[in-house]
Amino acid sequence: MWDNGRFAGTPARKTGTALAIYCLATLFAVGLFAVGLRVENIILVYLISVIVMMIELRAFVWGGLYTIVCIITFNFLFTEPRFTLRVADPNYVIMMAIFLAVSAITGLLLSWLQEQVELSRQNEKRMKALLEISSGYLTLTGMDNIVYYCLKSLYQAAGERCRVYIAQGPGKLGAPYYIKAQFPDESVMDNDTPADWCFINNTVCGANTSFFGDSGWVYLPIRNRDACLGVIGVYTEGREIDGGHMVFINTVLSEMAMAVEKERMVPRCSGRTAEKTDAVGPDAAARSFLRDFGEPLRQAAESAERLLQSGEADRDGRRRALSGLALKLETLHNRAANHLQAGLLETDGLKVMREKTDFVELAAAAIGPYKLCCGERIVWMSPAAPMFVRADSELMKLAMANVLNNALVHTPPESQVSVNLTGDEGYCRLEIADRGCGIAPRALSGEDMDNPRGGLVLCGEIVRANEGKMVVRSSRFGGTSIVISLKNETG
Repeated sequence: MWDNGRFAGTPARKTGTALAIYCLATLFAVGLFAVGLRVENIILVYLISVIVMMIELRAFVWGGLYTIVCIITFNFLFTEPRFTLRVADPNYVIMMAIFLAVSAITGLLLSWLQEQVELSRQNEKRMKALLEISSGYLTLTGMDNIVYYCLKSLYQAAGERCRVYIAQGPGKLGAPYYIKAQFPDESVMDNDTPADWCFINNTVCGANTSFFGDSGWVYLPIRNRDACLGVIGVYTEGREIDGGHMVFINTVLSEMAMAVEKERMVPRCSGRTAEKTDAVGPDAAARSFLRDFGEPLRQAAESAERLLQSGEADRDGRRRALSGLALKLETLHNRAANHLQAGLLETDGLKVMREKTDFVELAAAAIGPYKLCCGERIVWMSPAAPMFVRADSELMKLAMANVLNNALVHTPPESQVSVNLTGDEGYCRLEIADRGCGIAPRALSGEDMDNPRGGLVLCGEIVRANEGKMVVRSSRFGGTSIVISLKNETG
């Protein structure tokens, strides 16, 4: 944390400094008196020494004591009768009173100026730290990385050890994030009650506040506009956070809140449209490979690293981390299959081997891996009786898995995805509906879905090759609904 101390010297060092200044000032004053300088001018020597001493020691109390010593010395050495503490001329009393008042005013001004200089230095350090922190947020992706970066930045820039809770739903916080190495003594950990109260009431609580004031932590809501995105707990050991430092922490939290909002909002819309690219050749292939494989591999590696370094002590926290890692790996597997089939589509076309199969079992097989890693997010509804269709099982499983993966990856981690299997005499239908931000109108119209490497485009090609239909529309939940229909061969 930034040092707010005025002077790091010991009392002995301060005493030595004050004594040295006093001796030099007295010797100089005696020399001037010896050459016939008037006492009214000599007292200015002591006034200058008071200013020098205040600059060196940066302590108003020491300045006051030094001023009294200077007045006594001036009266003893230079006023009649000399070498006594008596005063023969009342004008000397007035002079010494003015000297005391001027010294006090000068000391207060110097003290205030030194405080302003120190405050300016602190603000400069804070602004530099904020610039570096905000620059780092620009390239961050992944909720774990955003929170870990905030924890690391607050510790490196200000020495603050913190825990962060991210909202998982209305009135509910997830398990706390913290860097375990910063808390060798885990007995300082607080329970989650103050954090829950802070989140529900959107109010600061903890040390030196009206609520949970005996805690060693201060809890601050992480706000973005009127929404509370989570809570940060700052370990203060019961001390009060000064106003300037609180502004710094809140600024870092605001930057983190924007990054969290971007992570929740922007990725939901990106990747949901198959953008047409005019670039071809090795550079385009390299960019495509980096987008489809490099980024998921990096995210999976970072998730594994966070999992190894995680200080989450509860079972639910570890399960969520493993679920996120499993989803990233399933995404990587899907994209590899997409590239393989897209390559076949561009050269020889899809090779479809249709046979009669149970549509319910087919959908369950496609969704099974995601039920393992994201079971709490998937609302699965299907009939008990089998429904038969004529389709290529492997290709249709890939198409269904693509649509579900798309919905899970590009919607907030706390939102649900509805998977509904229905049938009538004409068609068997699988509807996958999410609660995300929806797909851009150009994609809904089909105008932008002509890139053979796009996941949804490939799904459409597979469904059409199996004599089915795929419709993309707005969901009744406010996000996107994708319906895959195949002819009903039951009976």
